[in-house]
Amino acid sequence: MPVYTYRAVKSDAKEPRDCELCAQPFEIVQRMSDDSLTACPKCGEAIEKIVTAPNVPGPGSIAKPSDAQLARSGFTQYKKQGKGYYEKTFGSGPSTLHP
Repeated sequence: MPVYTYRAVKSDAKEPRDCELCAQPFEIVQRMSDDSLTACPKCGEAIEKIVTAPNVPGPGSIAKPSDAQLARSGFTQYKKQGKGYYEKTFGSGPSTLHP
């Protein structure tokens, strides 16, 4: 489930909030289908959702399975050795593929 960030709605009062939850921006785990919170769950004061960028891992941060893991899972891998010619590196099946 996504994590949403909320903060207290700015008011005319210069005094900081006494609530330890909404005195600073805070995060709440919610379903995407849930409505946004409008009041602090602890003290009931008005809050608003802060729009932030999603935390999505980059292309280099996802680990690819090793050849040993693929072989244990029953996959077969072929490496290109020339134009239209492939040799099996692991797995079951023919040792070469070519036209």
